[in-house]
Amino acid sequence: MRMVCICSALGMNPESFFPKSFGPGYQLSPVLSPLERLRDDFTVFSHMDHPGIFTKHDAMNSLLSGVDANQTVPGKNVSVDQVAASHVGYQTRFPSVHISLAGSQGSSWSSSGIKMREEGDPFVLFRKLFVNDTAAAKEAHRMELMRKGSVLDLVREQAKRFERNVNPPDRAKLDEYLTAVREAEMKIQGMKRWEDMPKAKVKFNEHEHAHSSVDYETLSPLMFDLLFLAIQSDTSRVFTAGFGMHNLVIELDGVKEGYHNLSHHGNLEEKLKQLRIIETFYIAQMARFMDKLKAARTQHGHLLDETMIFFGSGLGDAARHSNRDLPLILAGGGLKHGAHLDCARPDGRQTPLNNLFTTMLQNFGVETDRFNNATGTMNQLKA
Repeated sequence: MRMVCICSALGMNPESFFPKSFGPGYQLSPVLSPLERLRDDFTVFSHMDHPGIFTKHDAMNSLLSGVDANQTVPGKNVSVDQVAASHVGYQTRFPSVHISLAGSQGSSWSSSGIKMREEGDPFVLFRKLFVNDTAAAKEAHRMELMRKGSVLDLVREQAKRFERNVNPPDRAKLDEYLTAVREAEMKIQGMKRWEDMPKAKVKFNEHEHAHSSVDYETLSPLMFDLLFLAIQSDTSRVFTAGFGMHNLVIELDGVKEGYHNLSHHGNLEEKLKQLRIIETFYIAQMARFMDKLKAARTQHGHLLDETMIFFGSGLGDAARHSNRDLPLILAGGGLKHGAHLDCARPDGRQTPLNNLFTTMLQNFGVETDRFNNATGTMNQLKA
């Protein structure tokens, strides 16, 4: 099983994203129309969010965890993708892969509370994933791993001596520190395992020309093609990908104003029209990615059945800086799809998004009954 989390930093306009009816016979909204041919392969969720998050734009840092990173100790805000990545470990060359166009998402956090680095250039990511280093570069990298290993050995020994003389609060801090050291040690050992193994050979147009960092018509297909190739070659099984927050004019026909400015549209029709172009493009890119996975045959069917694709944002309505009722889609993964689900609870509150993440982790093969602050699961998705 694979997991792909696609994030939109500036949310989706609720009026054009959410369908007006529920159940399996719902009519897709205009923004979701590119998914029409795939309607049996995905689910749309309404009235679901992270109940404790009220951080406006900063909520994109909490989308995949449901925890405010500024209000918790490091290590208590691990994101769903990193739980999955830890489950896979170095069975693949890269436990997880992260890319975000035109700005960081910052939604992926390790078990020790470290924000995962995102690549912003598909061409740089291509070289990292698929281009073999020279012999000299490999030797330099090997020496660097040895040096880091020696440093970690020294740090661990010093920490053990220090541990005997610290009070309980400091010991808790020291435990967090040692957890990060252990993660680094595991990473070094995993990287050594793959050091002399050649990278997968794939066909990718690394010479495609992008006009700028917001030439989405060029960069976005490249980004999703890289994810597809990494899945197909089993280079990794866990991915985050996204479209960042900025106020640049995205290079799409009909878009004339800055993206952040458009998200605060004031219900002006001209701004809403441009925003729909951007948001429909996002969904069209997801649909194209799903098509590629569905066309790729495997021993048991096709890659879409073996890949969960989550789409969402930490903002429910960027115009109001609202973190309620997030725009959410889950596709593939061999789950039961084809409906628009109303996730409002009998008491009128929203269903925690971490309930969905718990189900995703279970489907990924992780033995867990609760992810972070989940209150249950989404068993209706299980086939």
